[in-house]
Amino acid sequence: MIRPRYLPPGACFDDPSVHLDRPEVELVSYTLAGEALRFVFDWIMEGDVSQRSLRFHLVVLCLWPQLLPCKRPSASWCASIHGVSRQWATRLKQDFGRTVAIRSKLKVSGSLTGKPCDPA
Repeated sequence: MIRPRYLPPGACFDDPSVHLDRPEVELVSYTLAGEALRFVFDWIMEGDVSQRSLRFHLVVLCLWPQLLPCKRPSASWCASIHGVSRQWATRLKQDFGRTVAIRSKLKVSGSLTGKPCDPA
């Protein structure tokens, strides 16, 4: 078949291989999301069995507070549900926040410079 000399953009003769780079970007984003989920589940699994549900509720409180079955979700609510002190639940929540901040710094600096940064 003879092709016309000047093709309009989006014509049926466009080369489909031009658009093949998009899956790499999606693959990277899926990989990063999987790594984040693995980190969150690893943090939840720290501690004994009785702490795991508390840690799960604290993660949900930090990331998706609207999913908790209460009007005003807080670390105090999680503590009262699991029978631990409010201080302990608040410290665990702060620990999760610090750990996320440290891990995100390591991932970002490691991906940009090739070297992990000092978490201090």
